[in-house]
Amino acid sequence: MSNKPPLRCAVCLRRRPQLCGGYCACGATVWELIPHEVPPGIVVESLEERSAPLRPTQFSALLSRALGGVVLGLKVLVGGSPGAGKSTLCAELAAQIAAKLDGLGYWLDAEQNRNLVQELFPRTGSSSRHIRLVSRRSGSGSKVGWRDALQAVPPDAAVIVVDSLQRWARSYVEQTTLLETVATMRPTVLVVSHFNKAGQFAGPMGNEYDVDATAIIRPKNIEVTKCRWSLCPRTIERPMAS
Repeated sequence: MSNKPPLRCAVCLRRRPQLCGGYCACGATVWELIPHEVPPGIVVESLEERSAPLRPTQFSALLSRALGGVVLGLKVLVGGSPGAGKSTLCAELAAQIAAKLDGLGYWLDAEQNRNLVQELFPRTGSSSRHIRLVSRRSGSGSKVGWRDALQAVPPDAAVIVVDSLQRWARSYVEQTTLLETVATMRPTVLVVSHFNKAGQFAGPMGNEYDVDATAIIRPKNIEVTKCRWSLCPRTIERPMAS
């Protein structure tokens, strides 16, 4: 069996037979490689044309300063122990993103309730005016799944906060699916994550790879362990517990 690459006539595109004497049936003598056909559904793109660079927008929110700004539209996993201030810092940043874009932020709440979520914002002097709450409980009192909750978020939302990943999606498979789903959405997404007993992000290791940045909230500092637009690891001190 020949290892020579398959050729075709450059004029009539007939495939070159093994025995042809150098001539095609059409009389031409110029042969070219047969282009490789990509399987249906597979996308192969050129890297020659440059896409827009990742340009972070700077906000005064502490979480934004830790990240080196926020690239709008990307996804951030925010983890830490209970009471570290994850939701409070997400509330501060979400309020500023929504105000900056003059849009609405959507808070998917499976951890607290309306009153407790409202109380997050005054802790950092933030306003909840641009934030809308999507509760885990429906009007009839039944639980709402994360897929239905995300359907309540319009495509032009400024920002989404998922609080928390483990409460909305208990199984590892569901957590992965949730993160893969928000990755395809246009708004910036802040996903609050629990920590396990080892002091690491709870859930499968893949959770950290399914987002664009990961931030660990500690009582005295914020450590960014992954960020697609800033050098890592990076740590900033918290001026006070939030």
